Amino acid sequence: MPHCVIQCPSNLLESVDVDSLLTSIHAAADQSALFEPGDIKVRLLPVEHYLVGPEPAPFVHLECSLLSGRSIEQRQSLAHLLAKALCAAVPDVEMVSVEVREIVRATYCNRAALGIGPLVSIVNVPS
Repeated sequence: MPHCVIQCPSNLLESVDVDSLLTSIHAAADQSALFEPGDIKVRLLPVEHYLVGPEPAPFVHLECSLLSGRSIEQRQSLAHLLAKALCAAVPDVEMVSVEVREIVRATYCNRAALGIGPLVSIVNVPS
């Protein structure tokens, strides 16, 4: 945790250094001191079809999902750090937004929660 998912028009990627963008978002999440660096996941999902108002316009939106348990102040600080990094990475894009979402712990499941380590075959796990 967290999962930081960036959405933007695919044609915007022609003018953005994607590696730098991903690195800057990772660094901003790390700067929050809420997570271990190795737990921060950042990815970009290009969007082909979209409207902003009545026509296509550049935008960048980041959704940051994290497990519940952090204070509103911690989440707000994280949102501001991510938004500043995003604005710096895409200075010519006017529509930039960040949403920090909480994931309910009871309904989140991953490999570790199942007790399936990297060397354990999933075939041997009872359902």
